[in-house]
Amino acid sequence: MRMGRPAVFRDKVKDVKHRVVGFLSSTGRTSFERERKRLGMMYQEITGREISISDADTIEYLARGSDATRLYLERQVAAGK
Repeated sequence: MRMGRPAVFRDKVKDVKHRVVGFLSSTGRTSFERERKRLGMMYQEITGREISISDADTIEYLARGSDATRLYLERQVAAGK
C-alpha cells in the first residue's frame, strides 16, 4: 500500500542514515520556497499534472540541479510513469 502524497522523485529509498533535518534562516526559507515553486512549475510543464511538492523533493531538486531534474522528469514521462 502506498502512503503519503505523490512524489516527483520516485526512486528514493527510505534510509534513516541519509535523512536531512535542519533549520533555515528567513533568507534560506524564502529561497527554498522559491525553488519549490520552480520545481512545481517544471513538473507541471513536463508532465501536464500538478502536485504538491514536498520538502524532500525540493532538496532532491536542489541536489540534482535543474538540468538533471528536467532530464529525469522527461525520461519518466517517456517511460509512461
